[in-house]
Amino acid sequence: MLSSRSGSLLSVCSAGEVRYGTVAVRGDIQLSVRYLPSDTALELTVHQCRNLAAADARRNKSDPYVKVYLLPDRSKSGKRKTKTKKHTLNPMFEEILKFPAALSELGGRTLWVTVWHSDMFGRNDFLGEVLLPLASITLDDSTAAASWHPLQERSDLHEEGSSGRGDVIVALKYAPPEEGDGSRRSRRSRGALHVMVKEAKHLVAVRSNGSADPFCKCYLLPDRKGSKQKTSVVRRTTSPRWTGTLLFSDVTLAELKERALELTVWDHSLTSSELLGGARFNNGSGQHQGKPAHWMDAEGAEASLWEQMLDRPGFWVEGSVPLRATLESGSAAIK
Repeated sequence: MLSSRSGSLLSVCSAGEVRYGTVAVRGDIQLSVRYLPSDTALELTVHQCRNLAAADARRNKSDPYVKVYLLPDRSKSGKRKTKTKKHTLNPMFEEILKFPAALSELGGRTLWVTVWHSDMFGRNDFLGEVLLPLASITLDDSTAAASWHPLQERSDLHEEGSSGRGDVIVALKYAPPEEGDGSRRSRRSRGALHVMVKEAKHLVAVRSNGSADPFCKCYLLPDRKGSKQKTSVVRRTTSPRWTGTLLFSDVTLAELKERALELTVWDHSLTSSELLGGARFNNGSGQHQGKPAHWMDAEGAEASLWEQMLDRPGFWVEGSVPLRATLESGSAAIK
């Protein structure tokens, strides 16, 4: 009997650790695919696997399950997963996984099917994967023939929860105080940080059509109340471009050495926007005014771009920064 699972299920490895290369990939998976116009959904049946690798080599067994995304959507809401089958290298699933989508959208999309060993401590082991471009499959509502597919080694794709959140291109400039009457204490006389969020690339698609409506929020930490700045919303894209400059005034260069620019990218919604990724720009010292500050945690390109901005007041510096999957201990965290 087939069981139908159209909802998104949370997997243990999303919260814990996944391991690649611990088990040699082998075996096959049997799948069938069809489109149901009555449901406006793609239906994937996961029938079974055979000759899987043994994650427990001593007992020659695994506890396999199958996880599927309809690319380019790699969000948590777009994930589908079968039940885990215990102590077998030849699991029988016979489960139906459904993905709401218009037929006209499917020609450029791909089913990403991965097989995992479920570890009781959350350290799940990769057993293989299959990529099925839907352009190569005849989709109709008739009974689809089941086909065997050899499991492959890991591809370059990243699932939600890994580092594959995309990249953001940012330009920064510190504008020094204006020359003039030294007694004048206007906000402009203290200097300002200019931020141009130019574009993002390869964001996580959180909508069923493989897209998103992204916008950015920025804060100049530790101030979260008065420093909030936002970009415009760009509709139906995972590679948005923005124009305009965000201005953080009334700040000196010395103060910026002790502060951090937090940038988060969101999918816009009238009810509840979803966080897509984030970055923090600062000196990476872990301290603010001599005290521990978890948000002073920049590294790599984040810290490098911030240092360039501090070293070149009056000039724009620009760089591409990978978005983090989490901003720990901050105002935003992706779970």
